[in-house]
Parts: sequence; structure tokens; C-alpha cells
Amino acid sequence: MITYNHAEYLADAIEGVVQQACNFPFELLIGEDASKDETLQIALEYQKRYPHIIRVVHSETNVGMNINSWRIFTKARGKYVAYCEGDDFWCAPDKLALQVAQMESNEKIGIVHSDWTRAYKKKDQWIYDYAKSVHRRVAPKYLEGDLFKTWHYPKILRTCTILLRKNTMAEWYASGLMNEKYHFGDSVLSAWITARAQVGYIPAVTAVYRVSPNSALRSGAKARVSLYRSALEFDTNARSFFGSKVDYHDGYRWDSAAGLLLWSLRARDWPTARTALLDFKKHFTLSRFITTGYQTIAMRLPTLQRQPRRIPGQT
Repeated sequence: MITYNHAEYLADAIEGVVQQACNFPFELLIGEDASKDETLQIALEYQKRYPHIIRVVHSETNVGMNINSWRIFTKARGKYVAYCEGDDFWCAPDKLALQVAQMESNEKIGIVHSDWTRAYKKKDQWIYDYAKSVHRRVAPKYLEGDLFKTWHYPKILRTCTILLRKNTMAEWYASGLMNEKYHFGDSVLSAWITARAQVGYIPAVTAVYRVSPNSALRSGAKARVSLYRSALEFDTNARSFFGSKVDYHDGYRWDSAAGLLLWSLRARDWPTARTALLDFKKHFTLSRFITTGYQTIAMRLPTLQRQPRRIPGQT
């Protein structure tokens, strides 16, 4: 659990972990990144309450999201690792038990994720509805099995829902695909893990993702522009990394260039808008641009039939 300035949310995140009902021991590693609020104090208070579960890792200076995540990973002692950032929370007490059971049952599965829902802040209250889960209208072909061709689908492998083997995560770090300069880590992991293993899925809402107004993605148009620049940089490196994979899809490039174009226009950053247009020209013929765009948009269209999902409070 990496956390920074999450004093308002951290208790919910921690409670969702310590309340897990498992027939195996587990630990919670909290990476506190020199917050300016009371995040560290809250984390340390919980460590005193649950010394057999919680360990807090912190320093006097801010190290950034990627290094913070790495430093707590190196201290993990379990066979598996799961993630929940300090402003999200788990809402199903059997999340870990279900995911571990699925991993243990099939060695071809490299990562297990689940359904989730979003929470929005209205006035001073967080609003969320388990019944309005993100995957309720998503076709199963995008959720489990061999997903390398559609790894860039943004609704899957949400960080707060995943579990994978610790040695798999170590191999990812050692692969060289991840760069600490990227503005994200989830997309990099999604590409890498789906290229080498199957994806397992729990058809239940196990986590709540807060759409925080203070997050990096919602810090204005300039922040979005920087994000999509980073995405294009990653895609360039990924194309080289997956050179032998003939089914590496153009969808992520299309998505990232389109995002860069739209947000640069919103930021009135005309040179960057031109960069995005030139990127389209460089990587797509007209027919390929239309085909890839259609596939990318079609992937997001909801299914007509709602998928069955277990939600908290149901048996």
C-alpha cells in the first residue's frame, strides 16, 4: 500500500486489508512517502494496533510513486503480493482468499483480478454503488484468459484488484520494461504479464477506486498531457521489447496519441497537438487508423446483457 497525503482515506484502506478472512497469514506493508498531512501518524497508529500484520516504511524525503512501491516490495515476505493504494479500499473480506485459491488451482494463471466500482465525492461525502460495478457490462473475453491483444483495455487489471506471485513481480522488475520515469506502472505491468501468462478473474466486486479530485490524473490538462507523453514513450519501448510478439496491438498507441491530441487542445498547447498529429501520421496509414480506432472504441461499448456479479452483502 503506497500512500501520500491520504489522511482522509487511509483508515478505510487499512481496515479493508486487516479484515481479510484467510486460512493463511498475510502482512500489510505501507509505503508512506513523506506526506504533508497526518498520513504517517495514522499509519503508525495502525501499526501499533496490528503489529503482527502491519509494517510501515517511510523516510524524511519524498521518493515518488515508483520507488516507493519498489522499496516496500523488496521487504515483502509472502508468496503472493496484492496492491491497494492509500486512497482506495477493499470491500470484500474474502478477496485474498478467493484470489489465492484461483492462483493455486492453475499454474498458467499469472495474475488474478476482480470487478470493482468507483467512488465520487459529492460535497463532503463519498458516493459509490456496488451494483454499478465497472465490469457489469464488459464482455468476458476482455476479463480473463489470454488478454495480450487487449491488455490496454483501461477497465481491467486495476491496481486495487490484482494479486500475483511475488516471484512474477520480481521478474517484471528485472525485465527492464519498467522505467521509473513513467507516470504510471499499471499499464507496464499489464502489458508484460498478459504477454507471458493467462489472466484469472473473480466475478465479484472486491474493491472501491476513489475518483479523487487531487489525483495526478485530475490535476489539470497539463498533467494529462504529461501522462500521454509518457504513454507514447512507453509504447515505443514496448514495441521494441515485444518485438517477437506479432500480436502486439496498435490500440495503446492510438489511445495514447488520441489522448495527447485531445488534452493538448484543451490545454491550448499547439506544439504538442501537432506532435500528436504527426505521431498518427508516423505510425498509421489511413486504413489502419480507421480500423484501430474502430476496434479501440468498440472495445469500450457496453454489452447489452448485464454480467452476473457478486456484490458485498450478498452470498
